[in-house]
Amino acid sequence: MNEPQTPALDQASFRRVWQRVMPQDRMDCPFTLEEPQAEAVKASTLPPQPVPAPAVPAPLPARPAPTLPTPTLCLGDASARELPTLERLLDLTWESRRVYRGLTRPVRQAGRGREPLFSDLMAAKERQARRLATAHFLISGEHCEMKAGPLPRFPSLHLALRDRYRAEQQTALLCLTAAAASQDPCLMELYRELAAENQDLAGRLREWLEQM
Repeated sequence: MNEPQTPALDQASFRRVWQRVMPQDRMDCPFTLEEPQAEAVKASTLPPQPVPAPAVPAPLPARPAPTLPTPTLCLGDASARELPTLERLLDLTWESRRVYRGLTRPVRQAGRGREPLFSDLMAAKERQARRLATAHFLISGEHCEMKAGPLPRFPSLHLALRDRYRAEQQTALLCLTAAAASQDPCLMELYRELAAENQDLAGRLREWLEQM
């Protein structure tokens, strides 16, 4: 038969029992009972245990402020790098005007009755030249004068129209290439409009050759 387990005595009960058994401390007893006050004083003399500091999360890296794009003026100083392209297109446009002016003479002499066609082509080139010259002036502040030159002569009207048909398409491709490389929205729009006009002129020349 198992004996009942004796509950452990707490410190106060143990002190009372020990004081009845050993009311006074003896030199031959290795065990002494400290008073509650002595125990409290002893506990108070112990150095305080260091309390670990709470972990501080590492600061997040600062994000750089977003860089806003610098606004540029339309047809302003930033477009000066496109002046060579404008000058090249101007030269081609003035040359085309001289060619169409020179073609009015053989057509008139041949009695074809097609003078209004070349008059329209000349007027179209004059409008294109004015638009290109205006864009050049707004960027550079300098006027572009039309380069004078003798009127060209053509051994054959058919060959002349064939050359002009190809020249108008080549100028249109040059305008489209310039529009793709440009950063100026005004120049991009101008180049695209001129490309469409030159393609239309090439179509009119082809229609006339089909009727000859």
